[in-house]
Amino acid sequence: MNFTISIDHEKKIVCYKHTGKIKIQNLGMAWDQILQLEEFTSKKYNLLSDYRQATFDMEIDQVQEIIDILQEMGPVLHGKKQSIIVTDPYSTAGSILFEQLSMQELEFKIKIFSTKKAAIEWLQL
Repeated sequence: MNFTISIDHEKKIVCYKHTGKIKIQNLGMAWDQILQLEEFTSKKYNLLSDYRQATFDMEIDQVQEIIDILQEMGPVLHGKKQSIIVTDPYSTAGSILFEQLSMQELEFKIKIFSTKKAAIEWLQL
C-alpha cells in the first residue's frame, strides 16, 4: 500500500495521501479504510485526497466505475465534500472528469485543486 490516512480533528478533515502509481484497486483499498473511520462516516468530516506525488494508472473510462462504487455508499457521502489535489496533466484530466460525473450522479461535492491551501479552504466553507 502506498497511501496514508490521517485525521485533522481541528479542521474536521480526513486526509488521504497517495504516492506512486494508483490503480483502481488502490482506490478501493483506501476507501475501505476511510469508511471504517467514525470521523468520516458519522462525524461529518470532509475528505482531502492528495495525489501530488502520484499518477493514475487506469483508463479514463474507469472513472465511471469509481462513480458506481461511490453510489453504492449512498447516505454516507451525502452532504460531504472531497478536495482532490493533483498536479500532473493526466491525473488532472481524469480528476476533472470525475468531478463532472460526480456532480451529475452523486450528492457528494468534489472539487479539484493544485494546492493544499486552496483545497483545505474550500473544505472549510
